[in-house]
Amino acid sequence: MSLHTNSTSNNNVEVDVTILLQLLESQTETIKELQRANQALNQEVHLLNEKLSYFTDRFFGRSKETLDSQVTGQLNLFPDEVEESKAVPKTEEGQETTVKGHKRKIGQKAAKIAHLPLKERHHELSKEQRICDQCGTQMTDIGTTKIREEVLFHQAMLDRLVHLQHTYCCKECEKADISSYKKALVPRPVVSNSLGSNSVIAETIRLKFGQKVPANRQESYWQETLGLDISRDNITNWHIKVCHNALDSLAQRLKSHLTQEEILHADETTYRVIEKGKKDTHYWLFSTGKHSTQPIVYYHHAQSRAGEVPKQFLADFNGYLHCDGYAGYNAVEDVTLVYCLAHARRKFFEALPKNNKNEEIPAWIAVKMIDVWFQLEREWVDLSAEDRLKKRQDYLNPLFINFYEWLGSFTAVPKSKLDKAVKYALKLREGFERIFEDGRLELSNNLAERQIKELVIGRKNSMHSCSLEGARTSGIILSVYRTAEANELNPVAYLEFLFDRIPNLAHVSNEALDELLPWRPLAQAECGKQYAKTTK
Repeated sequence: MSLHTNSTSNNNVEVDVTILLQLLESQTETIKELQRANQALNQEVHLLNEKLSYFTDRFFGRSKETLDSQVTGQLNLFPDEVEESKAVPKTEEGQETTVKGHKRKIGQKAAKIAHLPLKERHHELSKEQRICDQCGTQMTDIGTTKIREEVLFHQAMLDRLVHLQHTYCCKECEKADISSYKKALVPRPVVSNSLGSNSVIAETIRLKFGQKVPANRQESYWQETLGLDISRDNITNWHIKVCHNALDSLAQRLKSHLTQEEILHADETTYRVIEKGKKDTHYWLFSTGKHSTQPIVYYHHAQSRAGEVPKQFLADFNGYLHCDGYAGYNAVEDVTLVYCLAHARRKFFEALPKNNKNEEIPAWIAVKMIDVWFQLEREWVDLSAEDRLKKRQDYLNPLFINFYEWLGSFTAVPKSKLDKAVKYALKLREGFERIFEDGRLELSNNLAERQIKELVIGRKNSMHSCSLEGARTSGIILSVYRTAEANELNPVAYLEFLFDRIPNLAHVSNEALDELLPWRPLAQAECGKQYAKTTK
């Protein structure tokens, strides 16, 4: 009996131990699952807080991507342009003029208005006021004193211009009953049967694309201020017609020359078109590089953001293409993509915790390291392409290698801003390192981003185009306008120059159009900055 009892007791103990072990194992697994769940929740909270901080800064914070403080003893660096309001203007030495035996410097204020037509306003006493208070005799004018110099503004004004064609006959032939007549040639306008002269249409383009004043707001300006009863529809139709009659053919020549370049920049943005069945469309910006001798800025409108658009547009291009990391550019054949390091910097900047000035966190360190690259590049800006490339290979390349080795020294929270920044930098490394192949290549795509902003600002003012044709027209006009500026021409003078000549070409050939391109001598001579000053 006792033996049976002991055996049963031992069996019970073994069962209890087994149950306890199973229970312990289950609880251990439960704890691990809770820990994993807690870690996942912590990561989710981290990501949500990061998103909240990002959108708070996006909508209510400053847009400038600068660090709040700098590491002591380290360079104050930033890859974008120095904020204009903080930049110290360079002081130019004044011009000198001789006045009665001594030299006097002409200051900057006087130099700014020296090219303007001069008028004088004499402030004189009346005949009655010239009577001497002491003896009552007439006083004599003994000279003048310059009190101040200022600029007068003359409101824009319109004139009616009537074209009268003269006809000539030969009186000697009339005696012999022979008819012989000649008529003077009258140049064709860019838009026929319209009140809009070349100068008026060019001014509407300046207001819309230079000053960002849409057609509906121009309407009141022309009607109320200048007394010309034209509507927004008139203005829009003029722009479409000048494209058909003049600018389309010139834009094709710009595109042809653009795709023959060795280095281009590209960017894209959305644009709304109010037309039945149409959604957001897109503008694609293509521009020559900084060192091009024939600067071209081209705004191509398309209904799609797919890679097929740049593939078709750049079919004849086989050089380096600066762009961001958008995958659509991978569809372009026979080009070498150069990615924008400013975008990589932005990714790490966005990963900076709000109000965290800890300069030892990875995001802060990454931003500072990239800043050094841009600072070195600014120091080499005046070097030749060959010398700049040598500097990059000797000094910048080791910093690149060190940066990518450092990226592997820490682990970021999965799916966090920092994690995405690291993956972005690793994924596009090959495109970043293209700058070690050609000294003409840029570290950033800021050139294209600045040019696309011109269209974005106009989009904010006019909001949309009413048709696909209107959007295409805007792209063509803006291409000609900005290309003129890039070649240091007065864009309004250049537009009038084109409106005068293209409709009156005997044959609209590629050779004839090429002579009118903005970098050619004819346009430079007639539409340069000196033209703007002497004709105002």
